[in-house]
Amino acid sequence: MSPTGKILRSLCSLRMTTRLLVIMSASKDLSAQLPGQSFTVTPDTAVATVGDSVHLRFRIRLHERDQLLDTIPQVVGDLPPGVRVLSVTPLRRTEGRVYQGSARVAFYRPGKRPVPIFGLPFMRIVEGITRSTLPGDSAFVEIGRVLPAAGNPALKDIREIDERPDSMWPWAALSLLVAAGAALALRRRRRARKSVLPPPVSTVEPLPAPNPYDLALAQLNRVEAERWPAQGQVALHYDAVAQTLRRYLEDAHDVGALERTTSELLWAMPPHLGRGGLRDRCHEVLNEADLVKFADVRPGETAAGDFLERARGLLTAWHEASRLEESAHALR
Repeated sequence: MSPTGKILRSLCSLRMTTRLLVIMSASKDLSAQLPGQSFTVTPDTAVATVGDSVHLRFRIRLHERDQLLDTIPQVVGDLPPGVRVLSVTPLRRTEGRVYQGSARVAFYRPGKRPVPIFGLPFMRIVEGITRSTLPGDSAFVEIGRVLPAAGNPALKDIREIDERPDSMWPWAALSLLVAAGAALALRRRRRARKSVLPPPVSTVEPLPAPNPYDLALAQLNRVEAERWPAQGQVALHYDAVAQTLRRYLEDAHDVGALERTTSELLWAMPPHLGRGGLRDRCHEVLNEADLVKFADVRPGETAAGDFLERARGLLTAWHEASRLEESAHALR
């Protein structure tokens, strides 16, 4: 083989060896700071007390070819004994390739204690590093004791309990008090029994149930109080008045007034409700309501008020005619 061929073969072998080393290094989880990187951890206080919250400030600088795989630093390895991580905030990017964050930790053992090592996963593809860990710097915090450290001082002003024989006087006094309280309660109970009088018998008679006339009259008063014609609801006013008259005839005289037309109702009414012009007055009122309901007649506010007064007068006349008819039947 010529010298040139040997040189080319050596170069190819060297290139394959280099590529193999790069692949092997990429498969490992590196945990050391590379050139162009820094992870500074600074406690806000150098002295704290057991259980206090210590604030840690993070400042991370990355190489221009680095890319973070996570924004929340994690503890690398196991936590030191007596240390607890309370919180870790996500990193925020400031100027250039600098990131800042923070964490809060608590120490539960006194003395000079190391701060937990935090790390960040990153990648640098150009150099074949697909995943590595950027560890933070080490720092220490002096943790003071809560109680005095020197010795166990003896408790003072504590005397031994003197054991004395029990006395019977306290028990006797307690028994007397209990007996006196029971006697007083019994005496008050007897007095209360003597002073209690039987409840008075109620002499108030129940009010009679409202009759159909009173119900109809109250309904007409409610319709008048609504003032529907003044609100542009004339049809509702006329229909409510007519239905009140029909309901009275239905409940008081059982003539089926709610299902009959006006003409049918006039012939179905009892004779005493049609005498003395009452039939004509009923026809006038109900016919006027039918015109408003079916012929779209819209009277004014004054006419609507007069219509309600005529309906109230007709209702009262029917009631008086019914009373006279009942009196006549009683005389017979």
